[in-house]
Amino acid sequence: MIRWEPGRVEEVLEEGEGIQRIKVRLVKSGESGTAVHYPSLLGRVEAGDEVWLNATAVRLSLGTGGNYFVGWVNRPPRSAPIRGHIMKMRYTPWQIALRTGEEQGSPHHVTLRECRSLEGTPVLIGELHSMLPIAVSTWRYLAGKEGIDPRIVYVMTDGGALPIALSRHVQTLMELGWLNGTVTAGHAFGGTMEAVNLYSGLLLAVHALKADLVFVSMGPGIVGTGTAYGFTGVEQGQAINAVHSLGGLPVAIPRLQKTDSRPRHRGLSHHTRTVLTSVALAPAVVPHPADQDLSELHRAAEADHHWIPFRLSPEQVVERLAAYPLTVRSMGRTLGEDPLFFTAVSGAAETAWRLWRDLSDGLAPNDSIARLRSRNG
Repeated sequence: MIRWEPGRVEEVLEEGEGIQRIKVRLVKSGESGTAVHYPSLLGRVEAGDEVWLNATAVRLSLGTGGNYFVGWVNRPPRSAPIRGHIMKMRYTPWQIALRTGEEQGSPHHVTLRECRSLEGTPVLIGELHSMLPIAVSTWRYLAGKEGIDPRIVYVMTDGGALPIALSRHVQTLMELGWLNGTVTAGHAFGGTMEAVNLYSGLLLAVHALKADLVFVSMGPGIVGTGTAYGFTGVEQGQAINAVHSLGGLPVAIPRLQKTDSRPRHRGLSHHTRTVLTSVALAPAVVPHPADQDLSELHRAAEADHHWIPFRLSPEQVVERLAAYPLTVRSMGRTLGEDPLFFTAVSGAAETAWRLWRDLSDGLAPNDSIARLRSRNG
């Protein structure tokens, strides 16, 4: 069920192309709060507008998604031109028509009709959205060291937030020019390109946006229940399968945390255990800090994954993130509070980078994997 509460817009705090963050005052209680509004659904709001707010997450005291969301404005909604024929958020009052890269009329329709392969492109696959800025900052740091400018594309699935505009990290990375484009797949929307599903989204990233390196994860937010399969991060394993079946090179980031109130997430998260032992049926490259013993996971995995140890210090990660203007937090924790998490992500990103450089030089994937294993083992 939804908890609806009436409010009034007091101030527009932030104007973005796909999002407004606003200050609202609730009519009944008089309390103030911040709310998120997506102009593509109802038009832009202004100070003084009366709105109905979805207060469900706030009343549940949720961390992720714990904002008010504007669900209706007490005036006629402002229509926008219809673009495209593919509906996202289908069969809800907020279904929106968007032009996807695959549909007839798209300049990429013929390409998507004919191409079937990612042609060996390394695809870094994360579980949490907070991994994105760490990975991209690592890639841009390494690019600066080598004096090259790779094209980096983010494919956002619909396992978390659906509007990509919610992500301050995506906004910042695009403004910096560190991301060369985004693809919103499934019911996620608002990217540089829209895709019907993850498979075609990956193909669009490589063949339409010309990505050298691709990062895949859900948007902000993740759902978990403490059960073996009851979490949206199972999609990480499904993404491994998708990349493999399309002829790409999947690189999976293990979720490693030193600090967490939940024992199931300390050390190697039970999410990663499930993903790599039973959801991922195709082999992935799995980089991991050399001091983390994952031998039990090796034995339990159904697929013959490629385990690549690496050595990376928290100080090196600090250097890689230094140019990124936002503070990165995952589950509320910074690099100083949980260095293992940040090190695992940055090391995995560097492994994907080394694979891309080797493949660009004509080395076969298995030879590159063997080289990385011997170099870091």
